[in-house]
Order: sequence, then C-alpha cells, then structure tokens
Amino acid sequence: MAAPDRPLRRADWQAVACDLCGANAPEELGQREVIVRGRTSDFDMRFEDVACSRCGFVQALKRPENAFLMDYYRDAHIGHRGGELHFDGKARLAAVAARVPEGGRIIEIGANDGAFCAELAKAGYDAFGFDPVEADEAAGVEKGFLEAGVASVAPRSADAVIAYYVLEHVIDAGAWLRSALALLKDGGALILEVPNYATHPQDSLNPEHLLHFTPETLRELLEQHGLTIETGEISPTVAYGQAIAARLTDRTLAEHPRPASAAFLAEAPSRLAEARTAYAAAKADRDQRQAAAQSACRLAQEADPSGTASVFIWGANEYAERAAPLLSQAFSSVQVVDKSASKIGTPFPGLAAPIAHPDVAADATARIFLLCSPNWNAQIAAEIAASGWGALAVIDAVTGERL
Repeated sequence: MAAPDRPLRRADWQAVACDLCGANAPEELGQREVIVRGRTSDFDMRFEDVACSRCGFVQALKRPENAFLMDYYRDAHIGHRGGELHFDGKARLAAVAARVPEGGRIIEIGANDGAFCAELAKAGYDAFGFDPVEADEAAGVEKGFLEAGVASVAPRSADAVIAYYVLEHVIDAGAWLRSALALLKDGGALILEVPNYATHPQDSLNPEHLLHFTPETLRELLEQHGLTIETGEISPTVAYGQAIAARLTDRTLAEHPRPASAAFLAEAPSRLAEARTAYAAAKADRDQRQAAAQSACRLAQEADPSGTASVFIWGANEYAERAAPLLSQAFSSVQVVDKSASKIGTPFPGLAAPIAHPDVAADATARIFLLCSPNWNAQIAAEIAASGWGALAVIDAVTGERL
C-alpha cells in the first residue's frame, strides 16, 4: 500500500494494438499491480500482460500517458549512478568498434549517467548521450549529454545509434524506432540490447517494462523498419539480456514500415505457446521468491519476537523488495544496504530510509541480517562474521533458510 502521508500517482491506462502486427486480439497471460515508492510520491503501476493471438508478441495491453511515465522515471526509477559500469564495458565497446568507423559519430539514447558515452569518448568516438531523465540536469550536460536533447541532433548525421535497455520501456515501439532511425545515416548501424523474454521472463516482467521481446520478435520489428540484421551473434553485456546489430538499408521502410511478414505470422501458434510457458515459469519464480521471503521473515521474528532489533536487508534487488514490506510490519527498524556506489543514497520501494552502505550496521545494538544475493550470500555471511558484528540471525532470503 502507499504510505498515508505521500501522494499516490495513478495513470490513465489505455488499451493499444499490438506493436508488431497491429492486431487487436490479445490473449490474457496475467495481471500485476505494484506500488512503487518514489522520492516524493508513490506510483500505482498496473500491468495487463497479454500475448497477441495473431503474432505471439508479449506486451502490456494498456499503456499509461507519456507524462506519467516521465514523472515516474524522474521520481521513482533507480538507475545506475556514480560512473560505475554495471555491464560488460569491453564487450559493448567491441561490438561498437566492429561496426562504426574510427572517430564516427555515435548517439546513445537512454544514456543514464553517461558512463558508456565516457568510454566511447576515450576510445576516440564522437559520442553523445541523451536520457530524458537526465536531460534537465547540469551535471548531465557537463558529461557530454546533448543540452537540447535528441532534438538537437541533425537528421541522418549519426554513424550509429545505440540504446541499451530502453526499447522495453517505451509506449510505442514503432514510433520510438522511427525517431531513432531518423538520426541515422543510410547504411548506419543500430545496436540494441533488451531483456530476453524467452530465457529470462522474470527479469523482463518488472514494474517498468511494457514490451517483452524474444530474439524473433525483436528481429521482426527491426526488419519491418528497413533494417538488415547483421550476421554473427553479439553477446549481451547484461546477464538477462539479448543484443542485436542491424544496418539501415531501406530508408522508405524506416519511415513507413511494412506489415508483419507472412512467415512471422505463420509461426504465431508456436510463439504463443512459448509465451504462455515463459509466463507460467515467471509466475512460479515469483511465487517461489515470495515464499522464501515469507519464510525468511518468519525466521527473523523467531530470532527477535519483540521486533526491536535492527534489520539489515543486504542486497538492493527483487528479493529485498519482497522481504522489506513484510519485515516492516514486524520490526521498527528495517534498512536495505548495498555496496554498489550507484545504489547507495537512492530510495528503495516501501521503505523511508534510502539504501545505505553495510557499515551502518556497526551502529546497531541488536542486528538481524537478510541476505539477498543468489550468488554471494555465503561470502556476505562470512564477511559479517569477520566484521565482529554480533547478529541475532543471518538469514538467506533467496532460500528462506537460516545460515
């Protein structure tokens, strides 16, 4: 629920046609409602997840107005800050270098804090970044962001347009792609990364994503818009993603895309079945994580029935998001901690205190730790033991077991 002393922002969610084939034939997969806590407001995010019965593309049936989304991202989105690369920077640079001439002009849409633009500039590219969340910030301009935003870029002037984990957020995939291609020279490269719904549906179905691409649906969208997909796989630079590179070879289609191909539509039945299976797997994963969070919270209450201990949830991620509201009902002091410089100081959904460094635990008199990293919990537990911090309990929130 939204905090009583904070405004709850709601959008006017409107149904749209399929982004890939234009049909109005949705098959419901499920519904999700999430209250996301921002810096000043809470946001009611409602998703009616569907698969198009004509082509199998998975998407949110209803979309909010753009003004609501921009307010959401400025107030509630937790991006990566502080220049810390949260992706494989070398692989990303290699993918660009293989396709863009030395010194070429590169436009990054959705550049966040400019970390990758800085890497491109160091490599000798004429690189500029634009991010609607950062566009009004003087610090962003100093890092090389376009002061007037993407509108200040001359049409057809870029050797490459790149966008990492942006396309899944947009209200209209075709409109976004056409605006990006308007910046690209004929023959220029488009490099995209988006979550891979086929392999990581749980990561794709987060509280910000409206579109859920498989490799087949992403390829179809690009080909509809006059892009020729380059041969040879590109490794994604984030674990749950997929990467693709293409060349703009048909300017007419870039401005007036063709309909979905007959070959693509012919595969709709199998694509639809795969969409259902992936959604069911994501739901089972969510249910498992919720059960683990409930078990972890029960163990915390058993360790301190009085609820007076300070609870530190180590790891600002989805496991923490599930545990935090449960613990807040039972303990007076609950805080999320993380060592990532890009997360420290940012808000965390459902909690009043921002994410802090784990060292804040040193000031507590009675401590309970919930560890939320699937890969690092054993190492974190050893670090807690080595620190000399006494703990009433150290609990694995991934498995719901006490360590």
